Amino acid sequence: MSETLWALLQPSSLLVLALALALVATWLRWHALAASLLTLVLAAIAVTVVLPLTEWIAGPLEERVAPVPLPPSVDGVLVLGGAVEWRITAARDQLTLNDAGERIAAAAALAQRYPEARLVFTGVFADAFWQDFRLQGTDRSLWFGPVFEGRDLRFLGDARSTYEDAITALRESPPAPGETWLLVTSAMHMPRALATFHTQGWTTLVPYPVDYRSSGTAVPSLDWDVARTLADLDQAVREWGALEVYRRTGRIAP
Repeated sequence: MSETLWALLQPSSLLVLALALALVATWLRWHALAASLLTLVLAAIAVTVVLPLTEWIAGPLEERVAPVPLPPSVDGVLVLGGAVEWRITAARDQLTLNDAGERIAAAAALAQRYPEARLVFTGVFADAFWQDFRLQGTDRSLWFGPVFEGRDLRFLGDARSTYEDAITALRESPPAPGETWLLVTSAMHMPRALATFHTQGWTTLVPYPVDYRSSGTAVPSLDWDVARTLADLDQAVREWGALEVYRRTGRIAP
């Protein structure tokens, strides 16, 4: 239900809805309403082209949790889901990543840096990675080599939300007292993710934000890639909304 509701309320969907209503108004010969709706859509597109909306909306979220120096040793790396296009991965028999693919790339890099650390992936099943993170690679492998020989890899595919990520990870791969773990997720998602894990009792996580969508400098400039801007805007608005929902439902502490 939440996914369906969001699909209807995200900014890009509202623009499509406005266009659809304009067509209906034109068919009903309500020309003034149709003109108003089309003007609204064009104005919204103009705003996305000229103003740095992603910087204004995503930037404050991404700056809430700043990167910290990496510890000398790490017991585990926890990588949150959302980076794998699992349908295409299954169809093409090769790992396919989406715009959040830096999460998986960071996991591979951190695995090299900390060869003894456990790797835990939430929201994705092992069959998506059957050719990766292994000793011997195939002609379709992306990450392989000696560092992955006998590696402790865990895939918690049943987790379907940030809250379920925390619950499942704590149940299936709880940290031992004194262990140091890294939390890898997109910078925009990190405030909610870190707060959720802390609220559920996992307080020893070191944040490792990746996949930044803002540069930190909000300077107006023409950007004709409207589709990408709207996609980033959808994600930023959704994250702010999810953060508020998590607060109101007690999934993160006030």
